[in-house]
Amino acid sequence: MKIKTKNLVNFLRKIQLSGGELITECVLDFAEEGIKVSASNPSAMSKVFGLLKKSSFMEYEAIGQVGVNELGNIIKVLDRFGEEITLKVEGNLLTVSTTGKKVEIELMDVKFITFDNREPKLEFTDFFNFPAEKLHEILNDIKLNEDAVITFKTEDKKLQISNTGKYKFSHEYMVPQCSGGVTVKMGAPFVDAVAELDGTIEFSIKTDYPIKMIEKNEWSIITLIVAPRVSNEE
Repeated sequence: MKIKTKNLVNFLRKIQLSGGELITECVLDFAEEGIKVSASNPSAMSKVFGLLKKSSFMEYEAIGQVGVNELGNIIKVLDRFGEEITLKVEGNLLTVSTTGKKVEIELMDVKFITFDNREPKLEFTDFFNFPAEKLHEILNDIKLNEDAVITFKTEDKKLQISNTGKYKFSHEYMVPQCSGGVTVKMGAPFVDAVAELDGTIEFSIKTDYPIKMIEKNEWSIITLIVAPRVSNEE
């Protein structure tokens, strides 16, 4: 299999999440439509589903499931290669190579990795699109506080995002898709889960309910589900 290094690295960074939600091991399913990933961290506050499309590869083979651990180190290793890499799985080894350079990475037996590739059935009451760049700007403001509670509130064609803490920011945007009536509070897991998202994010929300976000681009689809902040934790 052959792929542009940045396509694979960017995908893995997004499904890895960050901070307290960091995922260190997962199953990469080389399926007919591309690499599929379903993973959650031990806290189970965030769940990620990813698809790196077959079309992102110059050469691709549906070889089934392989298990990886130390995902962060694997990303660092891949990032040390040039523009294109070749992938080959033999037994418990993943070989990554380019002209004049290769590395062998030990794989895990998938039976030792807990995963569920079924997305939970959730029903939402409000839906809207929001730019990841603007979301990161808002979260960078909020991160000036420690353990802030982030409140998303929708009104008719309007989105409000505010936070608790010493520095109480409030952001308001006109968002035509919002129908209104939803208030949901999130904590640090939300900040850590969305850190690597870019482009436009599709939000699905409901009062006191998990938030679902989907990021789509030419090469991949990333779906995140993050649990809300329970009120008595504030």
